[in-house]
Parts: sequence; structure tokens; C-alpha cells
Amino acid sequence: MLRTSDYNISLELKENADQCLMIQGVHGSFDILEKKYADVLEACRSDISKADELPDDIREGLIKRGYLTSLTEEDEFKFITKLCKGMNDRGRKRLSITLLPTYNCNFRCEYCFERNLQCNGEDWLNGKMSFEMIDAIFTKLKSAKEGGYKLESIYLFGGEPLLRTNYDIVKRICDKAREIGMPICCISNGYDLDKYVDLIKEFNFRYVQITIDGIGEEHDKRRYLTGGQGTYNRIMKNVQLGLEKGINIVLRTNVNTKNLEAISDLISFYKNNGWTKKPNFSYYFKTTMKCYDQIGESLSEVELMTKMAAHYGEDISKFQFNSIYQGLSTRLLDMLEHNTFAPFRSGYCGANMGMYTIDPYGDIYPCWDVLSEKEHAIGRVNVETCEFEFNDNLEKWKGRTVDKLEECKKCKYMMFCGGGCTAQSKVLYNDINRAYCDDFVDIFKQVAVDVCSKYMAQHA
Repeated sequence: MLRTSDYNISLELKENADQCLMIQGVHGSFDILEKKYADVLEACRSDISKADELPDDIREGLIKRGYLTSLTEEDEFKFITKLCKGMNDRGRKRLSITLLPTYNCNFRCEYCFERNLQCNGEDWLNGKMSFEMIDAIFTKLKSAKEGGYKLESIYLFGGEPLLRTNYDIVKRICDKAREIGMPICCISNGYDLDKYVDLIKEFNFRYVQITIDGIGEEHDKRRYLTGGQGTYNRIMKNVQLGLEKGINIVLRTNVNTKNLEAISDLISFYKNNGWTKKPNFSYYFKTTMKCYDQIGESLSEVELMTKMAAHYGEDISKFQFNSIYQGLSTRLLDMLEHNTFAPFRSGYCGANMGMYTIDPYGDIYPCWDVLSEKEHAIGRVNVETCEFEFNDNLEKWKGRTVDKLEECKKCKYMMFCGGGCTAQSKVLYNDINRAYCDDFVDIFKQVAVDVCSKYMAQHA
């Protein structure tokens, strides 16, 4: 017997009130449907006989595309569970490894989520990853590659990975990464970038991401050295140097209420400086994590996007400058342009799949946000055997698929959201098996309508 799927999404189109954007949250179908038929489809939820009012071709199309289904609620969810398992299994075979040469950092940013690291003492902070540790990690990665795993990227992180005193360690990592064909990315504060530009060029880093939080003093109030001195002028000089050397530079701005107005000045600076015309330059904005911000200072991604829209208007290109919107809009556009699968995900990010973060002492963590929190370590690197030895936490994090989160099971958006950030759930609820929805539904609605509308207009 037919029934209406529990996972149908109907969104209004701005340009045409007579049509709806229909999205099927289990099959991944995206369709334009006349509103009168969408209304009948919704009415079928309480009275399936209403389906007889639909033209035969429309009804058959809705069945084929999953909006009307013969599956019971239980069987429909079983399909989701099977889909999540398959996606999770595949994702865990794609390895991204974040390496911390040291926990030490020459900055003391006011909103840093790693502030707790300083409680471990100066000696601990100054500890560095040994060559033996690096060699063991890459021996393991080589054997994983031979065993059928896909090696995605090496990320250099910290602390600050590009401290001038870390050069030999970074060089060793680069040599080993080249041997097994893993590209390198780096998240740096940019202060000592000038000491690394030749090495970065030699090993063809995919990009170096650097944070700039405003112009001049606006940045310096938020991102300063351990002694309190400003960092803006030196970073900007290094950014210019990196761009001249052909290095791919990504500038990130962490935004909360304290520097919201800095967005306008930064965008103008990038344009006036000629950087936006360079193919190796890009920038984006991201709200600071609510769980690490002072009460009343955090922003939602929707609030940030509203501010940015004042500069970019209704054009969907504005999405590329906000990290949360960018990922979703890019995946949706790729689906439309290449007629491929919907951008489903079984978990929120690599923390629930094939991402592993290894600190200077060989402890393995599921993601950057729980570094040094031993109770959330998922294993250790055994230097003698060159193996990753995992503990019971591995499945708690890597097996956190959206179908297992009780709050998500009836959500139409579950396969697009993935259950939200695990680390944020940990901090806010002290439970990684809680969903962290944040603004996702509002963001999805806006992005899906705008991206699909523009695509249709271009292909009319």
C-alpha cells in the first residue's frame, strides 16, 4: 500500500509561487513540482486516496522518485540505516591525517579553543614530535595504502605548526608525505611564514590557511603574541610574500559580535590590494564556535550570512565566502552540473569517518577540537610496531552515524546534515550522541532554493 514518505521536503521558489522545489531525503531526488500537486502529495499523508487525484504521469513520477512509497516507516528507516553504513564504511577507507609538530604557539588569541592546553605547563607545550614518531606514522600510512585505503591529505596543525623552531620536523613530514604521494595542507597563524615559503613551494602545498580578523588594531585586539604585541603587519607582509611566490593562500576570518563590522573593511582591502584577482588567493568568514565564546558575543551562521549579503546581494556566489554555506552550495551545484548523487552524509565530518589527528606525543584523536583531552583519545601510535593501536573510543566517534542519533531519526534533513558537529555536542551537552542542529535547516533551505533556482535560470 502506498503512503507519503516521512522524508519529503517542500520548499517555495522565490520566482514562481505556482511551483515548489521538492527534495526527497531518502532517495536524494530533486524536482520541480507544481504547487497544486505538492499540496495533493501532502494531503496524501492523512488520506492516501488523494493520490488518485494526481495525473497518472505525476503519480508514477512521485512513486519512482520516492515521494510516494510502498515501504513501511520501519522499512524506510532500515534503508537509511543501510545507506549510512555503506557511506560510513566507504568514508573510513579515505584517510586524512592531521599532524601536530608541537602544541606550542606564539599567539594567545582571545577566543582560542585550545586555551586549556596552557594548563599542562610549559615543558609539555614545548614538546615536539620526534622523527621516530613521524617515520612510524608514515610507515603505517604506506601499509594502509597498500591495503586499499585512499590517502587524502596531510594537514599541519598546532599549536602553531610553522614556528621557526619546527622547521626540521616540518621538513621531515614533507619528505615522508612525498614518498607516499600525500598532498599537504597547513593551518598556520602566518607569523613565521617567511621562514617556510621556499619549503612550501618545493613541496607544493595545496594551500596555507591563515587567519586575519580585521584591519590593523582590530586584528591585533584578538590575535596577539604571548607578550601581547600585535601581529597584523607581519602577517600581511608574509601573505603578500606567499602570494608573490605562487603559494595558495586562504585567509579565514573568525567572526563574532566584536568584529562583525570588520567584514566590510577586509573585503575592500582584499579588492583594493589586488589580491582577489590572483588565482592563488581566496578568503572566507566563519563564526567563532559558540561553546568557546563569551555569552552574548557569538553569532549564528545565518546572522553572518545576512551581514555578508549586504555586499554580495542575491547572487549565490556570496555563499563561497561563508564556510558553512560554501560546502553545501558547492556540493549541490556539483550534483546538478554533473547529474550525480545528492550530497548525503552519514556523519557530520571526518571525525566520524577517516580523519585522524595525531599529537606530538603519539596520541590519536578523532578531531582537532578535542586535542589533549585524554578521555576522548581514540588510540596511540606504537613507534616500535608502526601501528595505530585504537581503544574503545574509536567506534564511539567513527561509528556516530546520523541514523543512530535518536533526535535525528524523524528529521527530513538528516541525510544532508549528518547529525551536526560531534565536538560541539560534547561541549554543549556532554554527550556526543546528541544532535547538534544549530542553523542547518535554515541554511539548507536558503542554499537549496538559491542554487537550484540559479541553475534552472541558466539552463532554461
